[in-house]
Amino acid sequence: MGNVRMIAGLGGKMGKPLPEPRSAAAEREPSVAQAAELPYRELFLALAEELPDAVFTKDLQGRYTYINSAGAQYLGLPVEEVLGRRDLDLMSPEEAQNTVEFDRQTLMAGRTLRAEMSEWLAGVQREWLSTKGILRGPDGQVTGLYGICRDMSAHRRSEASRNQSEVLFRAAAASSFDAFFVVRGEPEGLRLMRLNSHAEVLLGCAAREAEGRLLSEFPHIAFIAPQALCEQVWRTGKAHDEELKLEEPGHRRRWFRRQLNPVGDCLAILVRDITEQRENELRLRLNERMAAVGMLAAGVAHEINNPLAFVLSNLHYIEKELQRLKLVPDEQSELLEAFNDARDGAERMRAIVQSLGALSRGDSVTTQPMDLHEVLDNSVQLVSGRLRGRGELVRDYGDAPLVLANQVQLSQVFVNLLMNATQALPDSGGGTVRLVTRRHGENQVLVEVQDTGCGIPAENLERIFDPFFTTKPVGEGTGLGLSISHDIIRGLGGEMSVSSIVGKGTTFRLLLPVAPELDELEENEVH
Repeated sequence: MGNVRMIAGLGGKMGKPLPEPRSAAAEREPSVAQAAELPYRELFLALAEELPDAVFTKDLQGRYTYINSAGAQYLGLPVEEVLGRRDLDLMSPEEAQNTVEFDRQTLMAGRTLRAEMSEWLAGVQREWLSTKGILRGPDGQVTGLYGICRDMSAHRRSEASRNQSEVLFRAAAASSFDAFFVVRGEPEGLRLMRLNSHAEVLLGCAAREAEGRLLSEFPHIAFIAPQALCEQVWRTGKAHDEELKLEEPGHRRRWFRRQLNPVGDCLAILVRDITEQRENELRLRLNERMAAVGMLAAGVAHEINNPLAFVLSNLHYIEKELQRLKLVPDEQSELLEAFNDARDGAERMRAIVQSLGALSRGDSVTTQPMDLHEVLDNSVQLVSGRLRGRGELVRDYGDAPLVLANQVQLSQVFVNLLMNATQALPDSGGGTVRLVTRRHGENQVLVEVQDTGCGIPAENLERIFDPFFTTKPVGEGTGLGLSISHDIIRGLGGEMSVSSIVGKGTTFRLLLPVAPELDELEENEVH
């Protein structure tokens, strides 16, 4: 059965009745009054025949008194076989019932009505936009009705196809790993027409809120479609594909693959975030360089070991000779003090060489409880010559328990931080380096190395622990000091961070694990 959906009522009474339609079955000679209206009647008939819509009139019994060729064609019959017959004679009872009901509603309303109808006619399913109104005679009495029916089937199919294409586009774009944009060129600029979920993430805005707005309203993604590049793509008609590297102040570096394809006055833009891929490649190259550094360290350690063995052997001989010689007690004391310093330095060198060898071989690092303040004081001694004349060292030691660490590695970290702090101080002097220690919670100790030097720019803070990153001139720094220190602290189970204000100074913060109690250590050794 066909379906009818009323849309709206239009108009009121007809101001003037239509002239009586003329059929091939009933030709009459026009009277004088009719002759005056004849040109308008002929105009109506001519126009009706040219329309693709079905145009018809019916009497009060529902018989067709006029129908144009298009209307008869929809019924699948010649015009002559339609005139004088009712809908029940021309279509199935179910379809006729809808039409007759619409006729009845129009006559009862006494005004023009519109409705959307769906029905089978001549074996074809059609979607109609139907308009019906009443006809009146010269005395004002209702004599019948007229109708105009427009076949909307093709429009509905086109609309359904567009809707299906839209759904397919949304589904395909949503399943893509790329951010997808469609922009249209307008005098005001580029207007966002479509975008998928990945584009929403990049845009920071939902599609329904962004579509229809200008791209210039989102300056943080202006890189996806620079105006000059868009004009080039439109002018040449060729797709554009390139890789971009973006570095924004205070943010990490990001890499994107950008593709622009011209589609009429629009551009289809694909943007893929390849940051992770590029960072993995950088890590791989870094690992290769670190492997080379490890091999170099192993070679240096091997070359230093032999002369260092001679130094230690001779120092041991000198110690025996000093004890055997009969010297003035003050002189002997000074010589023994100098000897002890030399021996401690040589032993430290041997420990460093052993650490380098372990690093190159990937050996595990031995940790043990140690006095943090003692390691700090030893590290200060090693850099005291550099600090002298450039600034003042302030020790602000708190109640710090023993920490679990490796003495050589921890000393290496502190020496590196103290050296950097010293180099940041002004050459004219007057700066300050402050060492702060405090207990941090139950299981950690806080160490801060503060300086009142030049500070670190914000754009460098994000990369300060990257291997081989340095702001020093070529030949004055390798860019490995802070990176290795950062790795050492993390390897010890701690944390390392930095904060800085340009022109005011820098603070490096270290959190180190507290050493377990002696009975816990003994229990772990037993198990």
